[in-house]
Amino acid sequence: MAKGGVKKRTSRRFEIPGAQARFKKSGLNSLVKGFSVNYPVLNVSKGGLAFVCDRKFRRGDKIIVQLLIPHERPLHLHGMVKRYDQHANSSNYMVAVEFKPFNNFRKYNTIDSLFMLRNLDSQYGREIKGFWAGI
Repeated sequence: MAKGGVKKRTSRRFEIPGAQARFKKSGLNSLVKGFSVNYPVLNVSKGGLAFVCDRKFRRGDKIIVQLLIPHERPLHLHGMVKRYDQHANSSNYMVAVEFKPFNNFRKYNTIDSLFMLRNLDSQYGREIKGFWAGI
């Protein structure tokens, strides 16, 4: 919960077995640079996702994430790094990304992406418990 007892998160987080994410930093370099290698996804919601990787980020970095789900088409999402922490006794990092708003304007996420996330929520959406649920 946020300060004052008000719940900040509006979308539940859920796990998708076998989901992976690739990313690239947003901006001019994104036109010439490709996506990273695949990294495991910890959880997803309509508002963002968390994944584990070996790359360093700064809070506020703007990135484009390609969410890879078995037997589904890749989902491209624009977002911003909201949290970046060392991951459970390893040299890897947990990266939490908040998605940009959904509309069909440039540099935002498409309405189709929102519909796909809603479908994934319906299919996989069990509230997750434990440490990663609070991220």
